[in-house]
Amino acid sequence: MSDAGVTGKSFYLKFGSTTLSTNYRSASSNEAMSLIDQSAGSDDYNTYLESLSNGTMSVTAKLAAGDTTTWAAVKPGTEGTLEWGEEGTVAGKPKHTVLAIVESRAKSASYNDLWVVDLAFRFNDPAGPTDGTY
Repeated sequence: MSDAGVTGKSFYLKFGSTTLSTNYRSASSNEAMSLIDQSAGSDDYNTYLESLSNGTMSVTAKLAAGDTTTWAAVKPGTEGTLEWGEEGTVAGKPKHTVLAIVESRAKSASYNDLWVVDLAFRFNDPAGPTDGTY
């Protein structure tokens, strides 16, 4: 399992046609493997078989109060391509893409003309994330 948080100012994040990187506060991706217990009664320790992989990304972002366009783009159940780059979009820097579905969203009450939103994406791609470069 990996869990890599990203907080640099060059970080790039896009879901479908909506760019979130100018508004994000934090983002974290997580990939995991489900395991099947194959232990026998005489074993001293459990042993496992690989099963299906899964992944998520959680994002905290700030939106201008009333930004209903971005809010609508991250409605739960919305599917699209999730793309991110920890070091921005400069040629040669890492790029990750995966089909994803919005699992949940939450927003705080407006303060100083801002909404703070928490988004949860679930990877929805049989191939998993594709790692490449810009």
